[in-house]
Amino acid sequence: MGDILDLIKERRNIKQFLPKFVSWEIISKVLDAGRHAPSSGNLQNWKFIVIIESEIKQKVAQAAYEQYEIALAGALIIICAEPEKAERYYGLRGERLYTIQNCAAAMQNMLIEAHSLGLGTRWIGGFDEEEIKAICSIPEEVRPQAIIALGYPKEIPPKPPKYPLETVVYFHRWRNKLRDPAKYMNDIAVILARKAEKAKEVFQKSSQFVVDTAKEKVNQIRKKE
Repeated sequence: MGDILDLIKERRNIKQFLPKFVSWEIISKVLDAGRHAPSSGNLQNWKFIVIIESEIKQKVAQAAYEQYEIALAGALIIICAEPEKAERYYGLRGERLYTIQNCAAAMQNMLIEAHSLGLGTRWIGGFDEEEIKAICSIPEEVRPQAIIALGYPKEIPPKPPKYPLETVVYFHRWRNKLRDPAKYMNDIAVILARKAEKAKEVFQKSSQFVVDTAKEKVNQIRKKE
């Protein structure tokens, strides 16, 4: 199995799409990837609305602050959250945080699956929420979180710059860095291995002590008899 990190690194946010049909077989695989995302308490408090009709795609594109180019994508997927479901179990934090995290996890799964199938995607977070609700008849208690434009890319943008790993990773506390994390982790592994071996020896001695004590008591009982 290949390293999924390669797919993550290769995926791009597509600006322009080819007006090309995307089959339901492919769309359903992308949706299924979202369905299998992790969620708080396995609540799965999301719903996915698939838009494939041109007229509705145009309306959604307009509601997305006139990003009309996404109407050429084969499909638009609106990820909707059910905050009340999370609030019921986790209170305000569930409503305002866990729900967003759940939908973001589903979103990322779908983006990566789409890329693995040779499609391009665009993560759309800017849109008029009430307008999207009206277009798709979304109930008041449900909140659209994001839109995925899914289709065949017209062009692949170059890779955007990313911060080096060492600039975004701290150890144990904020802004604390290690000069050589690999050496540190190796040293820790050696120390843990030694502790495990010592614990094993202690356990074996304790076990033997229990066995010897039990034998001695049995022998004492037999002598009395």
